Amino acid sequence: MIAFFTCGGCSGRRVHRLVKSLLKHRVDVIHLSSCMQMDNYPECPHIEEIKRTITNANIKLVMGTHH
Repeated sequence: MIAFFTCGGCSGRRVHRLVKSLLKHRVDVIHLSSCMQMDNYPECPHIEEIKRTITNANIKLVMGTHH
């Protein structure tokens, strides 16, 4: 494990910067938090863009933190 971080709130712009930084540490997997996908939380309006940012960086994406 390298780090825990948040998306930075709407619009998730922080994810791009953090992914770039994590690549320097050879991160190979990022887990998106379960709260981004749960029905009892407000739906994240930027989830698709966040997912694209991660996969476009050739990093494996896992949906949820407790699989």
